[in-house]
Amino acid sequence: NHCVNHIKLNRATMYVFNKILILLLCITAAACQSDPPVSRALPDWVNNPQDGAVGSAVTHIKGRYAQEELALARARERLAARYGVEVSSVQTITEKVANERAYVTSSKQIEQAVARREVKAQLRELYYDAARDVVWVWVYPVE
Repeated sequence: NHCVNHIKLNRATMYVFNKILILLLCITAAACQSDPPVSRALPDWVNNPQDGAVGSAVTHIKGRYAQEELALARARERLAARYGVEVSSVQTITEKVANERAYVTSSKQIEQAVARREVKAQLRELYYDAARDVVWVWVYPVE
C-alpha cells in the first residue's frame, strides 16, 4: 500500500511539474517572439516639403533599391511639375499565377516635355518606415 501511494504522489508531482514546464515554455516562446517594428511619426517634411517635393513608394517586387528609385522618381516628377516641366510616367506591372508559380513582369515608360526649363533635383532626406515598408524621399531644386 505504501508503494501505491508513493507512485500516486510521483504521478501527481509529475503532472504538476509538466504543467509548470509547459507554462514556462509558453512564456519563453512569447518573450522570444520579435515584436513588429513600431511605426514612428512621419518627419515634418513629408507634409511640408517647403520648396521641395516628396515622393513615396511601398513594397517593390524588385526589392528595396527599386523601391527607393521609384520614390525618388515620383518626387522628381512632382518637383518638375511644380516648375513647369511636364512629365508623363507609366509603369505597368503584370502578375500571373499558373500552377502555383508566380510570374511578374514590369515595364516603365517615361516621357517629358520641357517648357524651355531644366529642373535639377537633389535628394535632401530619405526616411524608411519599417512598420509599413514605405520609403519617403524629399528632394529640392538645385540651381
